[in-house]
Amino acid sequence: METKSSIIFVTGGVRSGKSSFAESLAIEYARKEKADLHYIATAVNTDTEMQERITRHQQIRKTQKVKWNSHEQAVDIGELAGVFSEKDVILLDCLTVLVNNELFLKDQRQEMIEVKLKKDLVELSRSCRYLILVSNEVTYEPSTDPFVQNYSRILNRLHYFLVQHAKEAYLVELGIAQRKKGGEE
Repeated sequence: METKSSIIFVTGGVRSGKSSFAESLAIEYARKEKADLHYIATAVNTDTEMQERITRHQQIRKTQKVKWNSHEQAVDIGELAGVFSEKDVILLDCLTVLVNNELFLKDQRQEMIEVKLKKDLVELSRSCRYLILVSNEVTYEPSTDPFVQNYSRILNRLHYFLVQHAKEAYLVELGIAQRKKGGEE
């Protein structure tokens, strides 16, 4: 995956502080590059808890002293590639939800989702300066459910693919980000 952009991968457990860290990183890179900030939200309002999480994330972004250009895209994220310029900083939150959406909303064959998402993520990464991807580590609690196991395998292969091609990769635990790959140019 040779692109002009740089992928930055941020992962960790649920509610570990990944999104806050990724937002700070996106703001830092946008200021450094004098670039526009874009937020791709993949969450779908499915219940009260999800609505509260979506609202909380929106409110946090409104309090930041930067302008976020928001894009709600639950599936088919590659369609957004034409929206961005080579100077933009994009934050996609989150890959875990995106995989879930592709499985359930699109009702695709599971083996095709990984291929499709890799293609979509490559397209996005080529359309901007920085693509910051947030994802959850879902294998901390193993499952015996075959569907959950397959979901975890898809997500783990995507994580591996992204880290291999990332400029930087971070693991966030308890609000503490640990750099696992890359650094300042």
